[in-house]
Parts: sequence; structure tokens; C-alpha cells
Amino acid sequence: MSATDENASTQWDELVKVGEYPTLEQAQEHGLVILAMQEPCWVAEAEPAGEFSLHAEPQSVAEISQELRTYDSEQQQPVLVPTTDHEVFRYPPGWDVYALWMISLVLTFIWQGEHPSLVERAASSSTGLIDRGEWWRPFTGLFLHADFPHLVGNLLSGLFFGTLVARSVGPWRAWLLILVCGTLGNALTSVFTYPESFVSIGASTAVFGALGILSGIGFAAMLRDRMRLPWAKITAPLIAGIILLGWLGGGSHGGNTDVLGHVFGFCTGLTTGLLIGLLTPAKTPTIQHPS
Repeated sequence: MSATDENASTQWDELVKVGEYPTLEQAQEHGLVILAMQEPCWVAEAEPAGEFSLHAEPQSVAEISQELRTYDSEQQQPVLVPTTDHEVFRYPPGWDVYALWMISLVLTFIWQGEHPSLVERAASSSTGLIDRGEWWRPFTGLFLHADFPHLVGNLLSGLFFGTLVARSVGPWRAWLLILVCGTLGNALTSVFTYPESFVSIGASTAVFGALGILSGIGFAAMLRDRMRLPWAKITAPLIAGIILLGWLGGGSHGGNTDVLGHVFGFCTGLTTGLLIGLLTPAKTPTIQHPS
């Protein structure tokens, strides 16, 4: 685009001005619109000095003017900036809430050491729940542990998975859901193993409930973009959760691991996470106005 193009077949005095702009950058920007139409154009310094005019051949003026008006109109439209649904961690980790959970487990473990009969009264028990109607057992069993390594293992895994859930849905809501999922997992285990007398203790059912919640929220987020993503990416959070469940929750051969509790805890958490993810409204795109 030049006013002194010696190769131009059109005489300068035959050109028609199609726009005037305060800066050279704006004139060149609109000139690019004309060039995109495969029409020639020229930029010249206008009067007063410091402003710039844009010129074109007479036979194309009407079409060019319409195109420039359309371009300017589009530039004035507000721009919608989509807010990603994959922004999972929106809340603080809730160290204070985790500390309350940790203290409750430690104090219960100390109490359990001083009163061994506590396990008989409070452990999760299929016959205790179903035959004797001791409804509290699926919940209280989450706070009892077989030994110190058992306690430390659940505290560390709860620290990792619990704080991630807290960052996803909020600390108080997260730990309430984790305990609910753990309780439901123990209750389902009792129902599934009944009439066998099955007894279990430990917070691991709740920990795997936290893992399930994370997998469910991630899976729901991927489902929102199912039209733009391959199924391998959509199911990645679910597959990752199942792999971790098998790796961490399977136990060793001949061990005393409550595998059913881990599975049911994960499944209740997965269902909860899916419901949270699917029922949470998508974020409204933000609007940016052109400067």
C-alpha cells in the first residue's frame, strides 16, 4: 500500500478516498481488509499532517465502503471469553479442617489404646448393623485403627486426597462428603457381606471416597466437552481413579485389607463427584469490550 507506487496503472487524481484515520496503524489495518478483497489501495498522509487517508479505485468504492463498515461494526462487538470448566481447584485446601480430622483420629486412637473394648462397640460390623440395629457403626468405624502404621497411612493419604477435594468443592463441604461417602461405603460392605460376621476399622473407606469424588468431578468436567474431546481424554480421570484404587486399595495377598470397603467407598465417592460436576452450572463467559 503506497501513494508513490510507480507501477500503479491508476492515476492518483482518479482514486477515491474511502477512509481517514488518526494513525498510520489504523489506516494500514483497514487497508489489509481491502487487500483481503483482492482490491488495490493506497495510504497517504492527509491534511492536517499526522492523519492518514486510505484510497481505492472508483469502480470498487461501494463494495469497499460496505466491507469497511462491516469490519468496524464487528470490531465494536463485545468479545465473549469462555471461562474454562476445567478450573477444578477453586478453594483453599482447608488445613484447619484437615487438622480437626487428624486430631479426632489421633485422640480416638489414644482412647482406643486405653479402652480396647471401644473396638467391639464401635467397629463397622455387618451383624451389628443389621441384626442389632447399631446404626452408628459404619460411621464410628472410620475413626478406629488397628495400629500406629495403619493410622499414619490413613492420615497421609487423607492429607493428599482430602485437601484436593477441599480445593475442588470447599473444605467443610469436602470433609462432610468424604465422611458421608466413607459411612455409606462401610454400610454397603456390611449389607453385601451379611449374614457373614464382617468387622472392619479404619478411615481408608473415607479416603477412597475422596479419591472417588475427585475422579467423578474430573469425569464430569470432561463430559462437558465431549463434543470436542476424544473419549480417551474424557474417561482419563475415571481410569486414573480406578488404577489408583487397584494400586492402593487392593491390599496384599493374605492381608487383612478391607478391599470391599475401599471399592464401595470409591463408588459412592465417584457417584457423588459426578453429581457435583454435572449439577454445578457452567461458568458464564466473561465479556471483554474492545478498547
